[in-house]
Amino acid sequence: MQTSSASLSPAEFRQAMSAFATGVTIVTTRAGEANHGLTANAFCSLSLEPPLVLVCVDKRAQSHDLIAASGCFAINILRAEQQPLSERFAQNHLDGKERFAGVSYHQAATGAPILEDVLSWIDCKLITTHEGGDHTIFVGEVVALGNNTQGAPLLYFRSRYRSLER
Repeated sequence: MQTSSASLSPAEFRQAMSAFATGVTIVTTRAGEANHGLTANAFCSLSLEPPLVLVCVDKRAQSHDLIAASGCFAINILRAEQQPLSERFAQNHLDGKERFAGVSYHQAATGAPILEDVLSWIDCKLITTHEGGDHTIFVGEVVALGNNTQGAPLLYFRSRYRSLER
């Protein structure tokens, strides 16, 4: 079935986009004394020189304004075993303190929280933003990163969590 943009519904668009398998991240920031974070899969590398990444955040998300105010964010790329963590950080009704309760982390150079045992983390200084409909595109310059060579990624496909079969 073909649909024109004039009659395109958000549900149809979401269904089409669900065919694109993605990794799962938790985007974290620190504003003042408060940590915050959210689950996101709209993330990608943007440039190698200089090293830049982008993440798209819903304007209604609690973390949205905190990322803009803090001027920094970290991308935490999740392992398959971290699905419960992803689910917790995806709950809109939880504040930052509740999302981080019992979660082990350390602070990166920018102050953004780095979650323990993730596959990889990328600490970023916010350098620009762009409007993208109901989302803001945050572009960050990478200031530090870390990699864990052990483990498989947590994936999202057809609106469900998945993992790689070995």
